[in-house]
Amino acid sequence: MAWLRRAAEAGDQEALTDLGVFYARGEGVGRDFARAESLIRRAAGGGHPPAMVQLGHLYTQEHVSEPSEGEAMRCYRAAAEAGHLEAQRILAWNYLNGRGVARDTATAALWFRNAAEQGDAGAQFQLAAMYCTGIGVVRNLEEAVKWYRLSAAEGDRYAQYNLAVMLLKGQGTPQDAEQAFPWCCQAAAQGLTEAQLQLGDLYHVGSGVGKDLALAHAWYEKAAAQGNAEAAAKLQTLRDTRAG
Repeated sequence: MAWLRRAAEAGDQEALTDLGVFYARGEGVGRDFARAESLIRRAAGGGHPPAMVQLGHLYTQEHVSEPSEGEAMRCYRAAAEAGHLEAQRILAWNYLNGRGVARDTATAALWFRNAAEQGDAGAQFQLAAMYCTGIGVVRNLEEAVKWYRLSAAEGDRYAQYNLAVMLLKGQGTPQDAEQAFPWCCQAAAQGLTEAQLQLGDLYHVGSGVGKDLALAHAWYEKAAAQGNAEAAAKLQTLRDTRAG
Protein backbone atom coordinates (compact mmCIF):
# COMPACT_ATOMS: atom_id res chain seq x y z
CA MET A 1 0.00 0.00 0.00
CA ALA A 2 2.89 2.35 0.81
CA TRP A 3 4.39 1.87 -2.64
CA LEU A 4 0.99 2.23 -4.26
CA ARG A 5 0.52 5.55 -2.46
CA ARG A 6 3.91 6.75 -3.67
CA ALA A 7 3.05 5.88 -7.26
CA ALA A 8 -0.35 7.57 -6.93
CA GLU A 9 1.21 10.71 -5.49
CA ALA A 10 3.55 10.76 -8.49
CA GLY A 11 0.48 10.80 -10.73
CA ASP A 12 0.61 7.22 -12.01
CA GLN A 13 -2.87 6.63 -13.47
CA GLU A 14 -2.96 2.91 -12.76
CA ALA A 15 -1.90 3.47 -9.16
CA LEU A 16 -4.48 6.22 -8.71
CA THR A 17 -7.18 3.89 -10.03
CA ASP A 18 -6.12 0.90 -7.93
CA LEU A 19 -5.84 2.97 -4.77
CA GLY A 20 -9.25 4.46 -5.44
CA VAL A 21 -10.74 0.98 -5.81
CA PHE A 22 -9.17 -0.05 -2.49
CA TYR A 23 -10.82 2.93 -0.80
CA ALA A 24 -14.16 2.13 -2.44
CA ARG A 25 -14.02 -1.48 -1.26
CA GLY A 26 -12.38 -0.81 2.09
CA GLU A 27 -9.55 -3.22 1.32
CA GLY A 28 -6.40 -2.47 3.32
CA VAL A 29 -7.78 0.97 4.19
CA GLY A 30 -10.94 2.34 5.75
CA ARG A 31 -13.78 2.62 3.25
CA ASP A 32 -13.92 6.20 1.98
CA PHE A 33 -15.99 6.85 -1.14
CA ALA A 34 -15.07 10.54 -1.26
CA ARG A 35 -11.38 9.64 -1.32
CA ALA A 36 -12.05 6.90 -3.88
CA GLU A 37 -13.88 9.35 -6.12
CA SER A 38 -11.09 11.92 -5.87
CA LEU A 39 -8.37 9.42 -6.80
CA ILE A 40 -10.28 7.72 -9.60
CA ARG A 41 -11.46 11.03 -11.02
CA ARG A 42 -7.80 12.21 -11.24
CA ALA A 43 -6.89 9.11 -13.26
CA ALA A 44 -10.01 9.37 -15.42
CA GLY A 45 -9.22 13.01 -16.13
CA GLY A 46 -5.95 11.83 -17.62
CA GLY A 47 -7.83 9.60 -20.06
CA HIS A 48 -7.16 6.27 -18.30
CA PRO A 49 -9.91 3.88 -19.53
CA PRO A 50 -9.92 1.59 -16.44
CA ALA A 51 -10.43 4.68 -14.27
CA MET A 52 -13.33 5.79 -16.46
CA VAL A 53 -14.97 2.40 -15.92
CA GLN A 54 -14.46 2.57 -12.15
CA LEU A 55 -15.84 6.10 -12.09
CA GLY A 56 -18.86 4.82 -14.00
CA HIS A 57 -19.31 2.15 -11.32
CA LEU A 58 -19.22 4.80 -8.59
CA TYR A 59 -21.88 6.77 -10.42
CA THR A 60 -24.21 3.79 -10.86
CA GLN A 61 -23.73 2.67 -7.27
CA GLU A 62 -24.48 6.21 -6.05
CA HIS A 63 -21.12 6.52 -4.31
CA VAL A 64 -20.22 9.90 -5.79
CA SER A 65 -21.18 13.38 -4.67
CA GLU A 66 -23.83 13.67 -7.41
CA PRO A 67 -25.04 10.23 -8.60
CA SER A 68 -26.04 10.15 -12.25
CA GLU A 69 -26.74 7.26 -14.60
CA GLY A 70 -26.17 9.65 -17.48
CA GLU A 71 -22.66 10.46 -16.22
CA ALA A 72 -22.01 6.77 -15.69
CA MET A 73 -22.90 6.13 -19.32
CA ARG A 74 -20.63 8.97 -20.41
CA CYS A 75 -17.75 7.33 -18.50
CA TYR A 76 -18.47 3.88 -19.92
CA ARG A 77 -18.75 5.27 -23.45
CA ALA A 78 -15.42 7.10 -23.21
CA ALA A 79 -13.71 3.92 -22.00
CA ALA A 80 -15.47 1.78 -24.60
CA GLU A 81 -14.44 4.11 -27.41
CA ALA A 82 -10.86 3.79 -26.15
CA GLY A 83 -11.16 0.01 -26.62
CA HIS A 84 -11.77 -1.05 -23.01
CA LEU A 85 -13.41 -4.49 -23.16
CA GLU A 86 -15.39 -4.35 -19.92
CA ALA A 87 -16.78 -0.94 -20.84
CA GLN A 88 -17.88 -2.24 -24.24
CA ARG A 89 -19.72 -5.13 -22.59
CA ILE A 90 -21.39 -2.83 -20.06
CA LEU A 91 -22.43 -0.37 -22.74
CA ALA A 92 -23.84 -3.17 -24.89
CA TRP A 93 -25.94 -4.59 -22.05
CA ASN A 94 -27.13 -1.15 -20.99
CA TYR A 95 -28.36 -0.39 -24.51
CA LEU A 96 -29.94 -3.83 -24.82
CA ASN A 97 -31.81 -3.45 -21.52
CA GLY A 98 -32.43 0.31 -21.63
CA ARG A 99 -30.49 0.94 -18.45
CA GLY A 100 -29.40 4.56 -18.06
CA VAL A 101 -30.18 5.14 -21.73
CA ALA A 102 -33.05 4.58 -24.17
CA ARG A 103 -33.18 0.95 -25.31
CA ASP A 104 -31.42 0.61 -28.66
CA THR A 105 -30.77 -2.93 -29.83
CA ALA A 106 -28.86 -1.84 -32.94
CA THR A 107 -26.38 0.13 -30.85
CA ALA A 108 -26.20 -2.77 -28.40
CA ALA A 109 -25.27 -5.08 -31.27
CA LEU A 110 -22.50 -2.70 -32.38
CA TRP A 111 -20.93 -2.72 -28.92
CA PHE A 112 -21.31 -6.49 -28.57
CA ARG A 113 -19.50 -6.79 -31.91
CA ASN A 114 -16.66 -4.56 -30.69
CA ALA A 115 -16.25 -6.76 -27.60
CA ALA A 116 -16.68 -9.94 -29.65
CA GLU A 117 -13.94 -8.88 -32.04
CA GLN A 118 -11.64 -8.58 -29.04
CA GLY A 119 -12.28 -12.27 -28.34
CA ASP A 120 -14.80 -11.97 -25.51
CA ALA A 121 -16.72 -15.26 -25.44
CA GLY A 122 -19.79 -13.80 -23.74
CA ALA A 123 -20.10 -11.02 -26.30
CA GLN A 124 -19.57 -13.49 -29.13
CA PHE A 125 -22.40 -15.63 -27.76
CA GLN A 126 -24.74 -12.66 -27.38
CA LEU A 127 -23.98 -11.42 -30.90
CA ALA A 128 -24.68 -14.90 -32.27
CA ALA A 129 -27.99 -14.99 -30.41
CA MET A 130 -28.93 -11.61 -31.88
CA TYR A 131 -28.18 -12.88 -35.39
CA CYS A 132 -30.35 -15.93 -34.66
CA THR A 133 -33.32 -13.84 -33.58
CA GLY A 134 -32.81 -10.76 -35.74
CA ILE A 135 -32.71 -8.47 -32.70
CA GLY A 136 -30.59 -5.39 -33.42
CA VAL A 137 -29.26 -6.91 -36.64
CA VAL A 138 -30.64 -8.45 -39.82
CA ARG A 139 -31.30 -12.14 -39.07
CA ASN A 140 -28.43 -14.16 -40.48
CA LEU A 141 -27.97 -17.77 -39.37
CA GLU A 142 -24.58 -18.09 -41.10
CA GLU A 143 -23.29 -15.19 -39.00
CA ALA A 144 -24.85 -16.75 -35.92
CA VAL A 145 -22.95 -19.99 -36.54
CA LYS A 146 -19.73 -18.05 -37.07
CA TRP A 147 -19.98 -16.28 -33.70
CA TYR A 148 -21.26 -19.35 -31.84
CA ARG A 149 -18.26 -21.24 -33.15
CA LEU A 150 -15.83 -18.59 -31.92
CA SER A 151 -17.50 -18.44 -28.51
CA ALA A 152 -17.64 -22.22 -28.28
CA ALA A 153 -13.92 -22.45 -28.99
CA GLU A 154 -13.35 -20.12 -26.02
CA GLY A 155 -15.25 -22.58 -23.81
CA ASP A 156 -18.68 -20.99 -23.50
CA ARG A 157 -21.01 -23.94 -22.79
CA TYR A 158 -24.13 -22.23 -24.10
CA ALA A 159 -22.39 -21.45 -27.38
CA GLN A 160 -21.17 -25.03 -27.59
CA TYR A 161 -24.69 -26.36 -27.16
CA ASN A 162 -26.30 -23.86 -29.54
CA LEU A 163 -23.67 -24.61 -32.17
CA ALA A 164 -24.35 -28.33 -31.77
CA VAL A 165 -28.10 -27.76 -32.24
CA MET A 166 -27.54 -25.68 -35.38
CA LEU A 167 -25.27 -28.35 -36.80
CA LEU A 168 -27.84 -31.05 -36.01
CA LYS A 169 -30.62 -29.07 -37.68
CA GLY A 170 -28.54 -27.72 -40.55
CA GLN A 171 -29.32 -24.11 -39.65
CA GLY A 172 -26.80 -21.64 -41.09
CA THR A 173 -24.46 -24.52 -41.84
CA PRO A 174 -24.64 -27.93 -43.55
CA GLN A 175 -26.23 -30.57 -41.34
CA ASP A 176 -23.48 -32.53 -39.64
CA ALA A 177 -24.25 -34.71 -36.62
CA GLU A 178 -20.66 -35.95 -36.36
CA GLN A 179 -19.40 -32.38 -36.01
CA ALA A 180 -22.20 -31.55 -33.56
CA PHE A 181 -21.36 -34.46 -31.27
CA PRO A 182 -18.06 -33.15 -29.76
CA TRP A 183 -19.56 -29.70 -29.13
CA CYS A 184 -22.47 -31.31 -27.36
CA CYS A 185 -20.01 -33.38 -25.31
CA GLN A 186 -18.12 -30.28 -24.21
CA ALA A 187 -21.28 -28.46 -23.12
CA ALA A 188 -22.61 -31.54 -21.33
CA ALA A 189 -19.30 -32.02 -19.51
CA GLN A 190 -19.68 -28.45 -18.23
CA GLY A 191 -23.00 -29.39 -16.66
CA LEU A 192 -25.48 -27.87 -19.13
CA THR A 193 -28.63 -29.96 -18.72
CA GLU A 194 -29.93 -29.28 -22.25
CA ALA A 195 -26.65 -30.59 -23.66
CA GLN A 196 -26.75 -33.65 -21.40
CA LEU A 197 -30.26 -34.42 -22.64
CA GLN A 198 -29.21 -33.92 -26.26
CA LEU A 199 -26.15 -36.11 -25.77
CA GLY A 200 -28.39 -38.82 -24.34
CA ASP A 201 -30.53 -38.56 -27.48
CA LEU A 202 -27.49 -38.83 -29.75
CA TYR A 203 -26.30 -41.99 -28.00
CA HIS A 204 -29.85 -43.36 -27.91
CA VAL A 205 -30.39 -43.22 -31.67
CA GLY A 206 -26.74 -43.39 -32.76
CA SER A 207 -26.63 -39.98 -34.45
CA GLY A 208 -23.12 -38.62 -34.95
CA VAL A 209 -21.78 -41.41 -32.74
CA GLY A 210 -22.25 -45.15 -32.36
CA LYS A 211 -25.47 -46.18 -30.64
CA ASP A 212 -24.84 -46.86 -26.95
CA LEU A 213 -27.83 -47.27 -24.63
CA ALA A 214 -25.64 -47.42 -21.52
CA LEU A 215 -24.17 -43.99 -22.26
CA ALA A 216 -27.60 -42.65 -23.23
CA HIS A 217 -28.84 -43.83 -19.82
CA ALA A 218 -25.88 -42.17 -18.08
CA TRP A 219 -26.44 -38.78 -19.71
CA TYR A 220 -30.21 -38.87 -19.21
CA GLU A 221 -29.48 -39.64 -15.57
CA LYS A 222 -27.16 -36.66 -15.23
CA ALA A 223 -29.73 -34.29 -16.75
CA ALA A 224 -32.56 -35.77 -14.68
CA ALA A 225 -30.51 -35.31 -11.51
CA GLN A 226 -30.49 -31.57 -12.28
CA GLY A 227 -34.28 -31.51 -12.51
CA ASN A 228 -34.77 -31.92 -16.27
CA ALA A 229 -38.23 -33.50 -16.56
CA GLU A 230 -37.80 -34.55 -20.19
CA ALA A 231 -34.60 -36.40 -19.35
CA ALA A 232 -36.33 -38.10 -16.41
CA ALA A 233 -39.14 -39.27 -18.70
CA LYS A 234 -36.71 -40.62 -21.30
CA LEU A 235 -34.69 -42.29 -18.58
CA GLN A 236 -37.81 -44.08 -17.33
CA THR A 237 -38.75 -45.12 -20.86
CA LEU A 238 -35.27 -46.54 -21.36
CA ARG A 239 -35.52 -48.44 -18.09
CA ASP A 240 -38.97 -49.81 -19.00
CA THR A 241 -37.67 -50.93 -22.39
CA ARG A 242 -34.75 -52.71 -20.77
CA ALA A 243 -37.03 -54.32 -18.20
CA GLY A 244 -39.37 -55.48 -20.96
